[in-house]
Amino acid sequence: MKAITKGNTAIKNWTRRRLCAAAALGALAPAHTQAQGGWPSRRVTFVVPFTPGGAGDLIARALAPRLAAMWGQAVVVENRPGVGGNIGSKTVATAPPDGHTILIGSTSSHAINSSLYKEKMPYDVERDFAHVVMAANSPHILMLNPTVPATSLAELVAYARAHPGKLNFSSGGNGTSTHLAGELLNSMAGIRMVHVPYRGAPEAVAGVMAGDTQLMFENLAGALAQVRSGRLRGLAISSLRRSPQAPELPPVADTVPGFETGVWFGIFAPAATPALVVARLNADINAVMQSREMREQLDKLGMEAMGGSPAEASRFVREETAKWARVVAASGARID
Repeated sequence: MKAITKGNTAIKNWTRRRLCAAAALGALAPAHTQAQGGWPSRRVTFVVPFTPGGAGDLIARALAPRLAAMWGQAVVVENRPGVGGNIGSKTVATAPPDGHTILIGSTSSHAINSSLYKEKMPYDVERDFAHVVMAANSPHILMLNPTVPATSLAELVAYARAHPGKLNFSSGGNGTSTHLAGELLNSMAGIRMVHVPYRGAPEAVAGVMAGDTQLMFENLAGALAQVRSGRLRGLAISSLRRSPQAPELPPVADTVPGFETGVWFGIFAPAATPALVVARLNADINAVMQSREMREQLDKLGMEAMGGSPAEASRFVREETAKWARVVAASGARID
């Protein structure tokens, strides 16, 4: 497998870009009182293309009542799961572009899937959506069964190099961010671990605990309980810096320079949604995401607010799509 040496430029540059966020929000502020055509004029449907209870669903349900209070209209969360987020995302891509149907998309639905499904993709991420704002992100934790003879990432890499193909890593399914995080480590560290897909993250974690697989990357919120209990050993975190939620875990990048993965969520509307409506959505969602109450709620989910302008969201998604296309190509991952 060809090595991928370029890190996640999109997230790496996010802090620098956020320096412009205040100016962007200031420019968008008039839209809060000048939305086109008195938008919203009726209830807003907030589509979640995943099952209830996941991080994207929880973010949408935390946003909905706060936005409803700002807009004076009901905001109804509607789950439309299936095909890695493609079903619900297509629903919004083909909805009337009037701002009354919005979507919370993710790393999978708006960056990874276009490479996995290729000609079978039911929408084009750039052409069919107005990119409103990046909402939140969370790193992965690399954790392993305590029987594996490695207490640091450097020791794990050395062990994997000495025993190619012996270590199995699990994930919540083919093409998920946790699957591709493992493939990225394979590529960047020059090792060969074998991927074992499960039907979901809980089953994948259970596989590691049972010793059926030896390790996995898992979202921070889903991994912390297992690591803190001692049932699994936490080795490293996939962000470029230590996480406030798990300060004891060093970044993978300390051992494998440039390595960075995670899961993120953004808000999207149908393409051709009026610019003033997109601007109002952006300003209001930014305001909610940056509030103390929302930040505290995100912290409990192991997530961090992002924010920024629509242009920043578009640039971020383009860079993420390009990055994961390289990983998918190098790993040979595909879904028929």
